Amino acid sequence: MKIRKSQIIFYVCLSFIIGAAIASFFALPYLFLYLGIISGVAITIITKKRTLIRAIGWCLVFLCLGIIRYQLSTPIISENHIAYYNNPAEAEFSERQSITFQGIIVDEPDVRKDHVKYKVVSRQTQGLSESQWKKIHGNVLVRAGLFPQYQYGDVLEITCALTEPEPIEDFRYDKYLANSSIYSICYHGQIELIDSGQGNFFKAAVFKIKAKVVAAVSQILPEPQASFLGGLLWGAKKGMPQNILENFNRTGVTHIIAVSGYNITIIAVMLSNLFISFGLSRKKAFFLIVLGIVFFVIITGSPASIIRAGVMGVVALVATTVGRAAKMHNTLAIVCLLMLLFNPKVLIWDAGFQLSFLATIGLIYFVPVLKEYTKWLPAFFEIRESMTTTLSAIVLTTPLILFQFGRFSFLAPFANLLILPLIPINMAVGFLAVVFGLIWVPLGQAIGYVSWVILTYVLKLAEILGNLSWASVPVPNFHWVFMVGGYIIIGFLVFKNQQINKVNQKNYARK
Repeated sequence: MKIRKSQIIFYVCLSFIIGAAIASFFALPYLFLYLGIISGVAITIITKKRTLIRAIGWCLVFLCLGIIRYQLSTPIISENHIAYYNNPAEAEFSERQSITFQGIIVDEPDVRKDHVKYKVVSRQTQGLSESQWKKIHGNVLVRAGLFPQYQYGDVLEITCALTEPEPIEDFRYDKYLANSSIYSICYHGQIELIDSGQGNFFKAAVFKIKAKVVAAVSQILPEPQASFLGGLLWGAKKGMPQNILENFNRTGVTHIIAVSGYNITIIAVMLSNLFISFGLSRKKAFFLIVLGIVFFVIITGSPASIIRAGVMGVVALVATTVGRAAKMHNTLAIVCLLMLLFNPKVLIWDAGFQLSFLATIGLIYFVPVLKEYTKWLPAFFEIRESMTTTLSAIVLTTPLILFQFGRFSFLAPFANLLILPLIPINMAVGFLAVVFGLIWVPLGQAIGYVSWVILTYVLKLAEILGNLSWASVPVPNFHWVFMVGGYIIIGFLVFKNQQINKVNQKNYARK
């Protein structure tokens, strides 16, 4: 039985992805995996033609490679790794042993209401015996007070009782930190500044520009509108009041202030539709938005999560611009494989990565299913097209959200219908207000007033809808079987729609 090359590529990529998923839960002996690779290669050599058996051989090879890649991403904890000095999480505070180590802050400080989190790459330590300094490696999440505050590129000497991350109730906090290769936490250690300005020059410059932008926003707009605009432009939701975040959560619009592939994908497609409605060609709109995504990735400091989000946004744009959704499955599979090569842990332990992929799949495959049911929406300013894409993303992500977060928002479609069409406009106006505000604050404030009106409308609407008792309901113990069942139903609807389209195309060709 012959099989097409495109099919082989898809199933090979899928095998690698499945391998990474298996390794997320089970560790397999390397000898067993190497034997699997040898067996797969032998099968491909014996069967020279593109047969099903040859494809199975390649799939076996890439399945084993996916498992190996995941297992290699988990560090060996030896005396040269900072996690070797972790205290057990269950150890009493008085029994914990402290060590002194030096390291450099390698990311933007995460400023919260009552503390700051720093990602520190360890360089050297005196160990438990306080002997001579020796080289070590590994990341530490350092939680410190608000003052003094340290910056990206600062070299710190820290004395602390390190602890290993552990799950917080149903949240696998340990796995979440492992996505960033963090296996140690330091709570309120003694910190001394040793040196500064040791980070990457480009990254440091980006963070300085971002700090000026944040200051400009606070001068242009009052709170909470200033924090909200920051959330829209670069995902800075940490400064927003908790009641507003809860309103967004209950109404299903939290994604508008989350820098993820889910958000970027929706916003990118909506901006594309908006530009097209103003007379711009699809090709020009595509390149304009891609440039915007690249600029956004750079200005946020280019962390891995933002790069992944930007890639997913571009993939969704390609699908909607080219209009060949049926041919996109290979592209999605290859993109997923490449992302897992860089960090295989995100497949199972990063909800943002999962939501990004599902939202993109929704935009590519589920939009044709919903188009028949959204014809009643107005077509001007591409509102119908934008809402169809948004609802498609919501449908594809709902089973995962129910499984991961155990909450369902009845008002999500309605709230998104009233809010989302204004978000791209507000982002554009807000961006202009910030740019002119950096030049002359009064001019930025004048432009920012338009943004303030839209921001206030969204905040007020989210408050009204969020206060409804039935806006959001908890769905406890949503089993993974139900989630899989939901995606089987969605897959069936997509398949059925594609079959109907094929029949319609054949009938049209006969006429």
